[in-house]
Amino acid sequence: MEKTIVIGLDGGNWPLIRDWMAEGRLPNLQTLHDEGASGVSRSHLPPVTCPNWKCYASGKNPGQLGVYWWERIDTENRTMHLPDSTDFRSSEIWDYVNDAGGRAGVVNLPMSYPPREIDGVMVAGGPRSRERRYTKPEELQSELEDRFDYRVHPENVLTSNEDSEREVEMVHDLLRTRLRTARALFEERDLSFLHVTLFHLNVLQHYFWDGPETRRAWEIVDEELEPFVEGDYNLVLMSDHGCTGIHTVFYVNRWLEERGYLQTKSSLSSRLFDVGITQERVASMVRSMGLESYVRPFIPRTIIERFPSDEGVVREEKLEMVDWEETKAIGSGQGLVYIVADDPEERERIFESLKRDLEAETALDGGPLVRAVYRPDEVYSGEYLDRAPDLVFDQTPGVHTGEAMGEGPVRTEPSNWRGENVPEGMVLFHGTDVRPTELDPIRITDIAPTVLHWLGLDVPSDMDGSVVTEAFEEGSDPATRSVRTRRPLDASTERRQSSDDGLSDEAQNRLEDIGYLE
Repeated sequence: MEKTIVIGLDGGNWPLIRDWMAEGRLPNLQTLHDEGASGVSRSHLPPVTCPNWKCYASGKNPGQLGVYWWERIDTENRTMHLPDSTDFRSSEIWDYVNDAGGRAGVVNLPMSYPPREIDGVMVAGGPRSRERRYTKPEELQSELEDRFDYRVHPENVLTSNEDSEREVEMVHDLLRTRLRTARALFEERDLSFLHVTLFHLNVLQHYFWDGPETRRAWEIVDEELEPFVEGDYNLVLMSDHGCTGIHTVFYVNRWLEERGYLQTKSSLSSRLFDVGITQERVASMVRSMGLESYVRPFIPRTIIERFPSDEGVVREEKLEMVDWEETKAIGSGQGLVYIVADDPEERERIFESLKRDLEAETALDGGPLVRAVYRPDEVYSGEYLDRAPDLVFDQTPGVHTGEAMGEGPVRTEPSNWRGENVPEGMVLFHGTDVRPTELDPIRITDIAPTVLHWLGLDVPSDMDGSVVTEAFEEGSDPATRSVRTRRPLDASTERRQSSDDGLSDEAQNRLEDIGYLE
């Protein structure tokens, strides 16, 4: 089995870094691009960290995973579920490496907390990961912290594009540490396969888009890539989605209320918003007192989300504002809408009305607000289709859809976030049998089966993706060998790690959610 490393560049795409490569600022990325097979990897809608990192890892679309965004609204029971790693039951690429006798390492994969046992090492990460008990084996945590000063999150959370240089430097340091730690684990633990995600790249892109703060982050990544480029193993660079600048912020729930689809009422959180008490201002106050690193690990999410964000009322608290008897639809961020009706014919009428109204809306630049509006079965498939939102719209690039409720405009120019996700991400294969070429666009679910086939392993029959044979040299083994399929591994609940450290225990969540609510 060829040794293989996958480096995940959250929110990365070629248009963002192309000019920096041309200017000679990213020489290692340029080398990989020139020597490898590269192209666009399209994420599933919505183009968001959750669930697209898990779509990559499992080779499956959200309809097979049952997770579609950071939240799932149950309109029948009027509740909200916030997923964590235990919501994902599918086997992942490292499970198949283990099954073939290889050892694997997974570092900082979003939605991997609480971590689970694999044959190798797992270091949980992403915006919902806690800063304790985040490794398997558990004793690995103290080793990483002692040797590398490893942190899951920066000491001070980046919450604004007006934050000080110190907060940005902490993110830059985190990126260096992440890659150095992953490389040491790979070399010292006799791993056949390694995956590492650089999640905080996209945090910088959200706040600064293509500014010098983001450019410097990519330069740091490029510097740390040098030993990977020189290593004797196969290398994959990929992203969960792309990113572009924002020209319009669209508040879907304010729009739904303005159009008569949503009726709201006052709540504690909305009253706090009205008087200017928000999560960001609380975070700023805690930081100004020098208490963030002490307070962050112990503040329950239930307390944090009693406060609105600067944009309005979000997450579970927005459900308290809904007048359910008078409401026909409620939105999540980034293109998801849930219809509130029992009768199938009424649901269809509401869908068609929403579709017409959304397709007629314009962004601040005068262009269309959405590229397309879909029913769930038009973009998803699988056994968990019943958990999907009832309407999915593909935001026009440059539009960011916010979920916040409360008084305010339906459309605004960007303020805090400057960059928003788009489905068009990036992929690059480099190593044995790879031919230098520009690939036609692929899906994010194609990456796992391609890597498994490249390793000489059979592809599980339940993966949605296909092997990208065009990446390989004509006449090479992976180009000529037939793609063999196998039965999927049994992703039983016993094999999945169910820990009391999950998000179901509200008191164990972190203050960082003040700073990053995607």
